[in-house]
Amino acid sequence: MNVLIVEDDFIVAFDLQTLLEEQGAKVIGPATDLDEALALATSHVQLAVLDVNLNGRYVFPLAEQLQQAGVPFVFATAYADNEHLFPETLRAAPRLPKPVLPTVLLAQLKRLLE
Repeated sequence: MNVLIVEDDFIVAFDLQTLLEEQGAKVIGPATDLDEALALATSHVQLAVLDVNLNGRYVFPLAEQLQQAGVPFVFATAYADNEHLFPETLRAAPRLPKPVLPTVLLAQLKRLLE
């Protein structure tokens, strides 16, 4: 399973990468900014974990691109409860508040693949 990680905090990105690799995933990234994430999104991504705010830029263009391509994703963000921040087209996407517990993230990713 190819999983794109988009996260600008090095420690969080490293923890996510380690967790997913321990579960057998092939991690793409982690991408730390929107431009890098958009470039990596063409790399046979099957699933994605997205931080919303990447050094002041929102990840929404990438999320919309993934949505159009049928690639499931979850937002892992401190903005999980801010409904008005999310474009209407992305409000139904799953959101997990940071810090995300590993068991919660893995359960959500499993649901996305069902």
